[in-house]
Amino acid sequence: MRKAIFLLVIVLVLTFVSVSQAGGLFCVDVNGPNDPGTGSFDDPFRRIQDAVDVAVSGDIVEIRAGLYTGLGNYDIDPNGKSITIRSIDPNDSNVVANTIIDPNGAGRGFYFDSGEDANCVISGLTIRNGYTGGKGGGVYCYNSSPTITNCIISGNSAGTHGGGLFCQNSDLQIIGCVISSNTSANDGGGIEHWRGKSVVTNCIISDNLANGVGGGADYFDSDDIILTNCTFVKNSADSGGGFYSWGSDVSVKNSILWANEATEGSQVALDTSGSVSIDYSDVQGGETAVDDPGDGLIWDSNNIDSDPCFAFFSANGDPNVWDFHLQSVYGRWDANSQSWVTDSNTSPCIDAGNPNSNWIEELWPNGKRINMGVYGGTNQASKNGNIADFDVSGAVDNIDLDEFVSEWLSEEDNIVNLNLTGFVDFADFALFADNWLWQQP
Repeated sequence: MRKAIFLLVIVLVLTFVSVSQAGGLFCVDVNGPNDPGTGSFDDPFRRIQDAVDVAVSGDIVEIRAGLYTGLGNYDIDPNGKSITIRSIDPNDSNVVANTIIDPNGAGRGFYFDSGEDANCVISGLTIRNGYTGGKGGGVYCYNSSPTITNCIISGNSAGTHGGGLFCQNSDLQIIGCVISSNTSANDGGGIEHWRGKSVVTNCIISDNLANGVGGGADYFDSDDIILTNCTFVKNSADSGGGFYSWGSDVSVKNSILWANEATEGSQVALDTSGSVSIDYSDVQGGETAVDDPGDGLIWDSNNIDSDPCFAFFSANGDPNVWDFHLQSVYGRWDANSQSWVTDSNTSPCIDAGNPNSNWIEELWPNGKRINMGVYGGTNQASKNGNIADFDVSGAVDNIDLDEFVSEWLSEEDNIVNLNLTGFVDFADFALFADNWLWQQP
């Protein structure tokens, strides 16, 4: 009996620990039945800040689709907590686009100034129409380093710096975000970063305007700014239409800089103490597109200057319909139809990124090499080649047949499993046979 009681206590303790580690979930719904609500599934909070205030580190604040405006739904302050504030599905572009934080010009979307670290996450939200007479129209970070993923930061403005986002003394991670159509009366139309580090990955930075320097982004006195698989398009400024480096070390990898404009200078600009390294990227105008008054530019011979062949882009057209997927005769993801389509052209940015970069998330067929631009290294990367050309030689031949035979009846996800069932069998062989002796045009 004592043994049974002892085991029961252990089970209860483990269950409690498991639940405690998992963290609580607080729901927010602008159309909730009660005001303010309790945060449960059936009785959600109506205001985001109410949920944030009761959450503790490890908790999740889940925001249902809707338009969130008015007090409690802007200038949202996590107060130093390691919490996640997200939509119901940050990976669904429709959910993200319809989960909207809109201060309507009365303030910012988020305010971080209590030492938040990378475990404080905002994910899958649209932040629009924020305004401040100071810094950071959409998001403000001071001495704080949150993680921002899969968010749209658009249509915000700042009276001084950082129309979309401002951060100072912060080490920021921005992943899978769209930062577009923001304005700054001074520097940093999209992003303004003062001192600290920043990792920006798989982001679109487009159509931002700075009346000073750095249309897309301005980096001041910052170390280790790493921009990977980003697409900077049609940003504008007096200098550094794409971005500007003031005494900062900026590294650009596998990215596309196209149609950025500057009244003085070029797409990228740096001062005499700035350093910019660009490699395996498509830069319109090539090395001449970088305004370098000193000796701070490191230009890689693997960069290209070629039309990236975006799915849809018109420099003077509506930014809301731009599509920065890369055209491909072998397959391009179309967000409107939610399907793979084919084009008459193939972008030179496909399979042109750093060969040492991780391409494993790109769907097959691919050249076993990452694409440049925002979708490189993701499951929306444009395709290239033939599904049966396993060695990426440009032909389906005996070498590919040997690899197919070596995987016969295997039960694992691999490129030989052509019909994606997880099992290599006669159905896959039929597809292989259909492509036998194919050759790259």
